[in-house]
Amino acid sequence: MAEGIVSLVLGKLSDAVIKEVLLLHGVGKQVERLSRELSWIQSFLKDADMKKIINEGEKHWVKEVRDIAYDIEDVIDNAIFLKVPENSLARGCSRIVGAAKRMWRKCKKLPDLHNLADEMNEILARIREINDSRERYGINSLGEGSGAQPRLPIRPPVLPKIDDPNVVGFDHDRDNIVNLLLDTSIKRRAVISIVGPGGLGKTTLARKVYNSNDVKRQFDVCIWVTISQEFKLMDILRKIIEQVEPLPPNDVEGGEEYLLTKLYRTLNGEKYTLEDHLRPNSHDPQASTKPQPKKYLLVLDDMWRNDLWIKIGEVLPDAGIGSRVMVTTRIQNIIDDAESYKLPYLTEKPSLELLLKKALPNRDLSKRFPDELYEVGKQFAKKCGGLPLALLVLGGLLSKKPANYVAWSKMLETMNWGTDGRDCTEIMATSYDDLPFVLKSCFMYFAVFLEDYVLYAPNLLMMWVAEGFIPAEESRTFEDTAESFLEELVQRSLVQVLQRSDVDDSITHCRIHDLLRELAILKAKEDNFLTICSNPDNWKSSAKARRVAVHYSGCSELMEHANPNLHSLVCFEDTMPNCSRQRLLKVLHYRAPSVDFECFHGLNQLRYCEFIGKLSSNRISFESFIRGLKFVETLDFYRLEDHGDLHDDIWNVKTLRHVMLNFEEYTAGPSSSADLKNLQTLCFVKSRESWNAQLPKLPNLRYLAIKVENSFSWDIMAKLLDTLNHLTDLYLRGSEVPQTIVEMQRFPFYQHLQSLCLQEESSSPNNKLSLEVGMFPIHVTVLQLYGLQFKEDPLPVLEKLRSLRSLVLDKEENRKMSCSDGGFQQLHQLWFRSLTNLEEWEIKAGAMPILNEVNLHFCHKLRVPLGLQYLSNLKQLKILSCNELNEHKDEIRNICEHVIFV
Repeated sequence: MAEGIVSLVLGKLSDAVIKEVLLLHGVGKQVERLSRELSWIQSFLKDADMKKIINEGEKHWVKEVRDIAYDIEDVIDNAIFLKVPENSLARGCSRIVGAAKRMWRKCKKLPDLHNLADEMNEILARIREINDSRERYGINSLGEGSGAQPRLPIRPPVLPKIDDPNVVGFDHDRDNIVNLLLDTSIKRRAVISIVGPGGLGKTTLARKVYNSNDVKRQFDVCIWVTISQEFKLMDILRKIIEQVEPLPPNDVEGGEEYLLTKLYRTLNGEKYTLEDHLRPNSHDPQASTKPQPKKYLLVLDDMWRNDLWIKIGEVLPDAGIGSRVMVTTRIQNIIDDAESYKLPYLTEKPSLELLLKKALPNRDLSKRFPDELYEVGKQFAKKCGGLPLALLVLGGLLSKKPANYVAWSKMLETMNWGTDGRDCTEIMATSYDDLPFVLKSCFMYFAVFLEDYVLYAPNLLMMWVAEGFIPAEESRTFEDTAESFLEELVQRSLVQVLQRSDVDDSITHCRIHDLLRELAILKAKEDNFLTICSNPDNWKSSAKARRVAVHYSGCSELMEHANPNLHSLVCFEDTMPNCSRQRLLKVLHYRAPSVDFECFHGLNQLRYCEFIGKLSSNRISFESFIRGLKFVETLDFYRLEDHGDLHDDIWNVKTLRHVMLNFEEYTAGPSSSADLKNLQTLCFVKSRESWNAQLPKLPNLRYLAIKVENSFSWDIMAKLLDTLNHLTDLYLRGSEVPQTIVEMQRFPFYQHLQSLCLQEESSSPNNKLSLEVGMFPIHVTVLQLYGLQFKEDPLPVLEKLRSLRSLVLDKEENRKMSCSDGGFQQLHQLWFRSLTNLEEWEIKAGAMPILNEVNLHFCHKLRVPLGLQYLSNLKQLKILSCNELNEHKDEIRNICEHVIFV
């Protein structure tokens, strides 16, 4: 890991802009010496990493090198901070006054500049000391350094996107648990507990049971909640209730007692609101109506303590209709009256099958392959002790080695522990040690997040880029390289994929197994990579930390002790830290009910900032914060309410790569003079009238979500789109979307556009479009049409889009629609929303052959679709507020016996 830090610092020292800054400060010679020394040291670190086994002396030496590299990075960042220009002088200020102010600022910085040179000299002296100590530690034997600037590591190969195969060998267990859940002889509410050690596949098995068609059909409502070791009862209650019915935002004001009562009433088929709770004697119009209890299945995944059950077990209704609770846990008898199902370890045959599926993803295992490789595989499988997670991680590691006897045998020789690998520790550590150093930083970064935390992958990649983990590659964006790194961790089974994009199959949501998270935390602690603050006892350890993750509500007090050279702060609690001392902060993720930007004054080094909450009334501080951002790359205000228009200074920041603003506000986009060559994402902005005279320059924009104001010309919008040659995702909203916008073939991005969303704000009967083949981009994979009206049934045209995987039609007014034989060959997901005039939908045999999900919402007149039985691959049919269909649910169930009916 120290090699990665050294490489990161060497990359900074070779950066042309940073070199110029350091030369201006008069430390150019010291920088050259530092580069030579670090390059030489790096060669030793590479050899030490290859040795794997390092003695205590070598470990201490590596730690010293890492600390020096950190200190050099701080010196560089401080130099950049001193070079950042202060806000421009007010207009009308005389040149003499301006010169005087500049001279005064320069004099004010002289002590800092002197300290910078002293710090450089001190670091050089420390390097000489650790070089002198090499002989004491026997490090001379590791190799000799060339002194040349090391080449950046080759990026991990882009492999087929194959996620972890399902755990094999548990079909019998799945059937047993399904039978327990569906046992009609037990009318009372029953609890089934799946018990086993970490990594045995309890959650995977529970998911198989939960998603079973037989199970889904037998319960009125199915609820899944992940508990983890640290949880908040209020959060758990909200998550449970929201899967039964929508929960108004202000319901949290009722507190724990209210949510417990609401949970009981909701599952019992009663209406219960905050008003009922605050005024218990108020008249209930349903009081005279007998409630209809819901038959529910509640899954509590990863339960560690029974205090949660003590709370919610008392309020889960038992109406004698066969409701069930399923728990996954490592703790035997965690619930007294639960029927415990002890999950067995995998036997030899399924263990080998799972290992080889992962190790040889492109090989047909039904065909014979060399016996000697098979025999080595059996020895590997035995090392894992029947633990699926160990088998997947080891298989991921083997997939990076040549598939031959020599390579596998050599790998087996390095696994010098016993045959009982059931704690996973050694296998996971071996897989981590095998990672290239650039991937070790990316893996350790998962320790920042809470246990079982679901990550939005694009934001994770942006954070990696801002942290400096991702090396520059020719003809490739940082984000593309970061994505390949994430895919590499997935292939190694160190990261779990939860969801992929319908657009390009990229990862959208992921997480890490809690055992692997524990490994990431351990390695991060060893390398002084991260400090996790989960209680006040961690305050002192944050005094030297370069990255801090706050997992409790004491962030305000913690920041008083935090390192002034802190580089990253990721806060998961609703709290209010004051970061004004941390002027070198580069990554900031922060949430609070009310966000006061006075606490973030002077953070002009930020590369990534994400805020969740509502902007306080102090808008002056917000504008000052925006104007101070000189190097920001990612500005995520998607969940920051009331932020309003951004100061125009932000559109002059050349480093901007991603800007995501609140989707309910649509603030003004870039100024007409903006030249943002690095900008890739611009979401939820509105057009500016000044664009009529001059369009902003956004040559590398990939994602655009824009609202076209009434005062803006659609012809000008067409010209703007005409300049976006790399656009892949477009969300276009406005009044009376004209025919010319639909005719996409006139624009160059016709060849690149993959996701297209058009939203008509003021639908008019006189603005109906005539669709023709070729009007939409032929390569589009996601198409969402909101409020657009067509003169005829649009499906015969849309079904010819050969790559279309997801289609949404909203507020379309045709009475009859039809899908023909051979239409929608690649469609996976279909949404009909608010098609209030639609009465008949006909599906011909051969249409939509791989469709697996249909959502019909607010289609009140729609009758049972003709040809529904032809959708042989349909897995889920969701019907919401469709009056006619709701009356024929039994008929639909008989037609679609294989479908989960929601």
